[in-house]
Amino acid sequence: MQAAFTGVIGVRLTDSQISEYLAQHDFVYDAPPNEWLHGIPLANGRIGAMIWGDGGPMKITLDKYDCWELREQRADPEIYNYENLKRLIAEGDEDETRRQMVDMWRVPELPHPTRLPMPRMELDFGHCEGFDARLHLLGARADGTLTTEKGSVAWRAFVHADLNVMIVDLAYDGPARLVRASCSLDHLNDEAKQTLRDWGYEDPETGEEDGCEWLRLRFPMGGEYVVGWRRVSTGPDRDRIVVAMMSHHDSEDPRASVVRTLVEAGAQAEALYETHADWWREYWRRSWLSIPDSRLEALYCAEIYKLGCSSRPGSLPITLQGLWTADGVMPPWSGDYHMDMNVQESYWPIYTANRLELGECLYDTFTDCISWWEERCREFFGFDGLWSGCAIAPNGARVYGYHGAEYWPGNAAWLAHHYWLHWLYSQDQCFLRTQALPMMHGAMLTYQNLLEEGEDGKLHLPLGYSPEWGEGAGERYAPDPSGDLALIRFLGEALLEAAAVLEIEGDEVDGWRETMQKLAPYPQGGEGLWVTSRDSLWESHRHHSHLMAIHPLGVLNTEQGDEQRSLIARSLNHWVWRGTGAWTGWAFPWASLIASRAGQQNLAYDMLRRYADAFIMPNTMHVNGDPRQFGHARAAYTPMTLEAGLTYAAAIMEMLLQSWGGVIRLFPTVPDRWHETSFEDLRAEGAFIVSARLSDDEVVYARIVSEVGGICRMRNPWPGQTAIVRGAAGDLRLEGETVEWETEAGAEYVVVCDGAELTDDQMQPVVRVRSGAHAHWFGVKKLARF
Repeated sequence: MQAAFTGVIGVRLTDSQISEYLAQHDFVYDAPPNEWLHGIPLANGRIGAMIWGDGGPMKITLDKYDCWELREQRADPEIYNYENLKRLIAEGDEDETRRQMVDMWRVPELPHPTRLPMPRMELDFGHCEGFDARLHLLGARADGTLTTEKGSVAWRAFVHADLNVMIVDLAYDGPARLVRASCSLDHLNDEAKQTLRDWGYEDPETGEEDGCEWLRLRFPMGGEYVVGWRRVSTGPDRDRIVVAMMSHHDSEDPRASVVRTLVEAGAQAEALYETHADWWREYWRRSWLSIPDSRLEALYCAEIYKLGCSSRPGSLPITLQGLWTADGVMPPWSGDYHMDMNVQESYWPIYTANRLELGECLYDTFTDCISWWEERCREFFGFDGLWSGCAIAPNGARVYGYHGAEYWPGNAAWLAHHYWLHWLYSQDQCFLRTQALPMMHGAMLTYQNLLEEGEDGKLHLPLGYSPEWGEGAGERYAPDPSGDLALIRFLGEALLEAAAVLEIEGDEVDGWRETMQKLAPYPQGGEGLWVTSRDSLWESHRHHSHLMAIHPLGVLNTEQGDEQRSLIARSLNHWVWRGTGAWTGWAFPWASLIASRAGQQNLAYDMLRRYADAFIMPNTMHVNGDPRQFGHARAAYTPMTLEAGLTYAAAIMEMLLQSWGGVIRLFPTVPDRWHETSFEDLRAEGAFIVSARLSDDEVVYARIVSEVGGICRMRNPWPGQTAIVRGAAGDLRLEGETVEWETEAGAEYVVVCDGAELTDDQMQPVVRVRSGAHAHWFGVKKLARF
């Protein structure tokens, strides 16, 4: 019996529907963001701005990805090496281990890699009595009204999607006017100013040219950045402030380029806004989703917005704080690339969200580091491989921190997993051969050279460290961390699959196969997976590396049999029992992803609810602690990092669509309370673009577009029933727990349940539009809502 539906399929949301959908989630401020951490974020993957203050003045903290101090305190390889680390750990002298492995190579008075603090713009309108604002997600612009003693000022601001330009338009009602526009580094605290002086930075130069003002900071090691601004009258009661930022990476003469850009942009502001809005309109068309919980949906949209702000092809990857580095201080944790979690979490959402191009800067930047990491591996270990360290600059220069985290071979191996994900979701064989394979091969070679055969005939990692376990204490080193064994299994499986795809044979392939066959099992006990072969999870711990096999790596899953299902269940039960007291904010969305992979949908949901309750500011920025003391973590501190919110977005999508192992699963872990949900144009492994709708707990339909062709495999959404696959060549009737069919590149297929009586309306996208208490969750409010 054929499905009753006979109407038009494949309808996407219209622009007006997308606009209505996003408008309900705009950030609305009915009170001023008097703290930087509560401000209005704008960015374009190259430059950023955080708007805050009440207008007296309006403060705009600027940022730019490519402004780095890159001088490195090179460690002495006679001291800083693997053999010496093993000796120090064996002797158990924690102070001496830290001295030789950290403190000797990180002297505060000497330069080390860090992002540089950037200037702050100030637009002073005098004393302000009222403030309201709105961040429009669709157009990536902010606007609002300032009320002064002399009248009101309406303002609009945007950071252009493609240019290093910010434009602020002002419209005056009454005699109120902009009193002063300035830009300086005067806002830096004494410690930051002293650090820059100690490192050889002179005070910034300032000047005027062609009606433009500019500030230039020269770098002691060569290079510079220039920030320029220009005030232009655009009418009797209107002003325009144009801001431009350039560095030596953008131009041989950044000052001249800034002045030229200011003049051109000021004259073309309206046209620039249209191209800016076009970019963002196209960005939002890539995919969307709708869930019953309006707050969690709003937070998802906010994170997808921040993702678009923070990563672009041709730029640099997302750093710890993205393009909103803390105001007035040296960047926390150097604002660098932490390879033991932060970088990886930041890019988890790009795959399912169908925005693969946002990862190009990640691959390009770190592929360029491979030769450097090969040299570092030989220097530290004395053998060939790939060794990145943990805290690094974009050129691979090191920032020495926890010696265990710096030693961890898993930093580069985990990065390699992203290269593999790009292949899985794109099916780009050129990328697989030229970028993914070299990164995975180098990471695997490091592990192969570290592994030693034990008395049991198995290969063991003799000196291991699980990230952040024991806050870097030497006593926590131990053999066979579960995270490392999981990474080795991932690398082995991926390399063997890549070899088959690329038709590679030889001794190396045989070596990968032998390593997989002889690799030691995960350390475990009655409580499930252990952290290392010596330590069970005997205390609360924020870094879930011992569960990496479940997520993100997927080398341990619930479909591998009863023994593995039991191991996963016991591991999660013990993990929950140990509690979240030592967790930080970013641990919760990752925990949701792990729970989703384990099939525990309500735990997955609860972890996201806790995150949204306790670990975000009114503007959705993640803070590491639980400052309002919900009781989800002991720490109450508020350093902001970006990766947690982006992981949150990945976790929402994981509940709606999973495709690990090359099998599409629709709504696999939606919580019990979600009965109606849908998504459009999410991406699955195999380069399939998937849309689906859930209504009254039943899958209504799925629409699948095959980008490159090949076999599509899907877990049958209607167990025990026949799935009808409709394509241009006719209908297919498929049965079984998993259904599969051959697809053609560019073809679209609609899957429905045999016998379903569906109307045309049921086959169309569904968008919830909320109002009142269910809309505009974020932004500073007079009465707190979050």
